[in-house]
Amino acid sequence: MEMPIDELLKQMDMQRAQMAIELEKLKNLSAKLREIENRLAEIERVISASEFKLRTKPVSSRTKEAIKIILQKYGELTPLQLSKLIKLSRTRCNEYLKEMEREGIAIARTDGRKKYYKLRQ
Repeated sequence: MEMPIDELLKQMDMQRAQMAIELEKLKNLSAKLREIENRLAEIERVISASEFKLRTKPVSSRTKEAIKIILQKYGELTPLQLSKLIKLSRTRCNEYLKEMEREGIAIARTDGRKKYYKLRQ
């Protein structure tokens, strides 16, 4: 039994609409990937501009050095903001920042429930 032409056209229209939705999702995904690539490229530029040496320092020193570079670039950040930039947990970033504060490298200020860290001048 054949489908009426109206029914076929209706199905084709539904398929076309579904394809348009999927295409829009792909465009959004593509834009997000470009944003991630741009952020990674920026981090690479910051690291290479500062002559950041990965192989000569222990991990904690390299991480602190990366945090210093990022704080120089962005000025003042919360542990959450920093964690998103360097892909460490917020808790681990907070530990590094507190350690840097104890060492006199960074200073903190509290604004409401947020704590902001910046390099000591």
